[in-house]
Amino acid sequence: MKDAGRGGHARTDARAQPFVRAVAYSLRGVVYAFHTEKNLKRDVWLFTCLAAVEWCLRPSIAQAALTVFVSMCVFAAELFNTAIELAVDVASTWKDHPVAGMAKDVASGAVTFVAFGALAIAAWLLVSDWPWHLWLWSLRNLGSVVLVTIWLMAVWAVRLWPYHPDIEIKRPRKGGAAE
Repeated sequence: MKDAGRGGHARTDARAQPFVRAVAYSLRGVVYAFHTEKNLKRDVWLFTCLAAVEWCLRPSIAQAALTVFVSMCVFAAELFNTAIELAVDVASTWKDHPVAGMAKDVASGAVTFVAFGALAIAAWLLVSDWPWHLWLWSLRNLGSVVLVTIWLMAVWAVRLWPYHPDIEIKRPRKGGAAE
């Protein structure tokens, strides 16, 4: 079976693929989404703001790990949503179809649920650290700063990684013309 998204190379069993190649394909998809999806671009900026807050407030390492994990869940939900939207668009031959639209709305709803959960956890963490003290230049909870900084650099590395499309994906606009 041919896989057109990977330059037409014959696709083999997933267990037979080298680990590095599998990771490269995964990163290729993530880089595509980070370059083309407005919501992922927004999420990168929100994660950057969260990192700035955590640099100042210095939560515990457990709290920082929780916020990093929840942020990565939001990114993952956005990636799933992007994949579902692309698959539905292709399956519906880029035409408006009520079932295709509902499938995309349901996927978007899943992202919304994850995002609201992330906001609830962020609010809980802010309330639990009251009264707030700014520890920007101290060594307090340095591990949490290192953890958040490493993840922030990783997210920005993916966001800024050059994207060179093998295939051009043109989604039709509402009026019927391709973007």
